[in-house]
Amino acid sequence: MVTGIAHLRLEGFDGAVTDSRYSNKIEPGTVLEQYPLPNAKVKSGRTIRLTIAEPERMVSVPMLLGHSQRSAELKLQQVGLEIDTVLIEYNPGYPKGTVAWQYPKGGDNMQKGLGVQITVSLGTPPNFFEVPDLFGLSLSKARTRLQGAKLKVGKISYHQNEDLIPYTILGQSIPAETVLERASAIDLTVSVLDLQDIYNQLTGDQ
Repeated sequence: MVTGIAHLRLEGFDGAVTDSRYSNKIEPGTVLEQYPLPNAKVKSGRTIRLTIAEPERMVSVPMLLGHSQRSAELKLQQVGLEIDTVLIEYNPGYPKGTVAWQYPKGGDNMQKGLGVQITVSLGTPPNFFEVPDLFGLSLSKARTRLQGAKLKVGKISYHQNEDLIPYTILGQSIPAETVLERASAIDLTVSVLDLQDIYNQLTGDQ
């Protein structure tokens, strides 16, 4: 920019920057346009209006996790960004077709016009088993939830707790959202009002 104005002054003209365009592909300060146009006949001392390149402004990256790829594209376009790279992988934490990872992450700043990398989820891997969250469920509902996940109830241990409804799930041997390569039995810890009742049941069955 300074070089362009200095050159105009050497030729007997004045130069003034009257417009700018944002771009990451052109060196900042580069003259993009001028008026009057080159080789036009004008009086000496005329002010030549210049349009120069400026670096793109910084914008906040939107949060894309959980959105469809199309929705992510639209959200990025609204702030002047685009999708740069799309990876696809299994991720049981996000429904199939939704964004499970992004870089830069939501809330980071980056130059307008640049691209964001995303990973689109294929959902839960085939022939894999995701452990459901059983905490707080009744024992019967926990059995149903495990059956729906193609898993089984393992050993049941009892813990006396007078504040909860009897047979409420207090713990599970494998944490929720764990992905297993084969079906496994999930041991459960269940609340009861009085452990003596369970002892009586067990001894009565013998």
